Amino acid sequence: VPDRAGGAPARAASRARDRARDETRTATLTAGGAGLLAILGAIALVAFLTSTIRRPLSNLVEATRRLAAGDLAQRVDPGGPRELVQLDGAFNEMAEGLEEAQARLEAERVKLAVTVDSLGDALVVTDGEGVVTAANPRAAELVPMLAVGAGAHAKASPLPEVDRGLAGDVAAEVQGRSLSITAGRLPDLGDGGGVAWTIRDVSERARLERMKTDFVATASHELRSPLTSIKGFVELLERSDALGPREREFVDVVLQSTDRLLELVNDLLDVARLEAGRMEIHPRLFDVGEVIQEVSQLLGPRVGDKEQKLFLDLPPGLPKVLADPVRVRQIMTNLISNAHLYSDVGSQITVTADADRDEVELAVADDGRGMTQEDMDSVFDRFVRRNDALGGTGLGLSIVRSLAELQGGTVEVASTVGEGTVFTVRLPAEGLGSEASRRAVAGRRVLVATPRPGFGRDLLARLESRGAAGAVVDRAGVAIERLREERYHAMVLDVEGFGAEGLEMLARLRADPQLERCPLAAICSREQDERLAGEWRLRADSDADVLAGALGAAMLAERSRVLVVGRSSQRGRLESELLRLGLDHEWVTSGTAAAQACRAHRFEVALVDSGLRAVEDAVGALDLRGRRHGKGVIIFTEQGPFPGAAPAPPAPGVSATVPIEEAGEAVLAALAERPDESFHPTNG
Repeated sequence: VPDRAGGAPARAASRARDRARDETRTATLTAGGAGLLAILGAIALVAFLTSTIRRPLSNLVEATRRLAAGDLAQRVDPGGPRELVQLDGAFNEMAEGLEEAQARLEAERVKLAVTVDSLGDALVVTDGEGVVTAANPRAAELVPMLAVGAGAHAKASPLPEVDRGLAGDVAAEVQGRSLSITAGRLPDLGDGGGVAWTIRDVSERARLERMKTDFVATASHELRSPLTSIKGFVELLERSDALGPREREFVDVVLQSTDRLLELVNDLLDVARLEAGRMEIHPRLFDVGEVIQEVSQLLGPRVGDKEQKLFLDLPPGLPKVLADPVRVRQIMTNLISNAHLYSDVGSQITVTADADRDEVELAVADDGRGMTQEDMDSVFDRFVRRNDALGGTGLGLSIVRSLAELQGGTVEVASTVGEGTVFTVRLPAEGLGSEASRRAVAGRRVLVATPRPGFGRDLLARLESRGAAGAVVDRAGVAIERLREERYHAMVLDVEGFGAEGLEMLARLRADPQLERCPLAAICSREQDERLAGEWRLRADSDADVLAGALGAAMLAERSRVLVVGRSSQRGRLESELLRLGLDHEWVTSGTAAAQACRAHRFEVALVDSGLRAVEDAVGALDLRGRRHGKGVIIFTEQGPFPGAAPAPPAPGVSATVPIEEAGEAVLAALAERPDESFHPTNG
């Protein structure tokens, strides 16, 4: 019984253990399955979420690539989470904005292209190397040589240097058209930049300007003749003792009105000549102090009428001015008259002169009303008057500036309101070249040929005062024989005195192989200047320095004549330097005129302006019959070459290309290349 009772608890304990093991196994399996299911659920969730986000992102990336490639119509369908939906919407808005902007740009491009193609002006674009990269249809009509791919400065190209084009309008003649050219520099965007050229056909405007100029000149000329007669008869009437006080007052009014009309007509004539390029300038060395004193004496009574004082400050030892004394007198008359007109009663006008390096500086100062900056900006414009009540044409200061520039000078103005105004004129002065020319006559024998014995002795005395010796003859035939038989280094020929016989004698001299290179200075009138082109020309009243300078220059150059083929705009810059160096010359403006000059005269050196529209044609037209050795053609340039462009090879027959500032020295160097020969065998 005890054994049976002890076995029951053991069996119960065993069953409890088995049941606990089963429950533990079941719990473990249940927990493992639940964990596995959780993991599988998480994996499924991640896969679902990844699929939901990745597809819209891939679509967005692909759309972005296509948009970057130029497909501006590309859009994406918004999808996925809220943030991706917002991103897709922003992308679509950006794409729409780009498409609209591209459409607007394309419309503007088409509009601009149509505008450029329909322009009445030619538009040419060149790159940094000076090669044409674009041109509108009008360019093909006006400048056919500037097609795409052509060089900006190729043969016959009318384009000026870039700096000149940037500075303002540049005139050119192409195929019978008058063109106005301007330039604008393009920004450098890594391609070297470039230049946009605008070329306008101003032929009609130029024609109308010529018509206007011709009309003004003709009308002024026709007015001046009767006005001069009226003035002359009124002056005679004024001196009549039969006039009563009232009648004399009437005559004074008529005379004043006539003077004013004559002043207006003369100003209009000067403007017409300046516009047409026909203003004659005859530069020579002269004492500017004497001219200023003449002007002060002429204007003294007028200045005194307003109780004004005119002071002259002319220091001794001023160098002589190399300019036209008639035109300098006109400049000073206009400036002093202007100071008188715009100064109050009792004011002071001061004229000073001073030497500054190779220039003489002339200043006219007043203590009048002065000018504002706006007034000074337009003071040299035509028909500008500060006070209509004071009268005047408004042309005087414009003429002053033009005359100064034509003679290689400048004019400036400085003014303060209420304190006064100063006009300063700078003109080229006597240089070392003219001094060397004057010294060249010392110890030389000169033959003076003139039908005026007293005048001949006076000429010889002037030369003797500079160290020369010689003789005087009064017949042309005798002069030729004396040159053949005796030893003379040079000759002074009084063409003015001999008249037609003097011109005939000169022609015989230049046609004689033995005497053709005789250094000669011709005394002539202004009317004879044209027939004596290529000769050293003097006026009968030339002083000893001027006479010796001209004759010495002829001897130094041994009848070396210089032909200049250039634009009229360069004449003021170059002509004064040539004269300063004692180099006489003839100036023409085209190849045709150069060919005619070469047929008429013997030139040894030619200066050719690189700014001519057909430089090669001008060089080809030259026939330097006086040149025996080496090349005698020199190209002068106003500025440097086109930026980045390679220098053009020298044309056949061209010895050098130099800046305009060095042209005179280049001529002297070219003349020095030839052997030292004399016009007469006994002078060797």
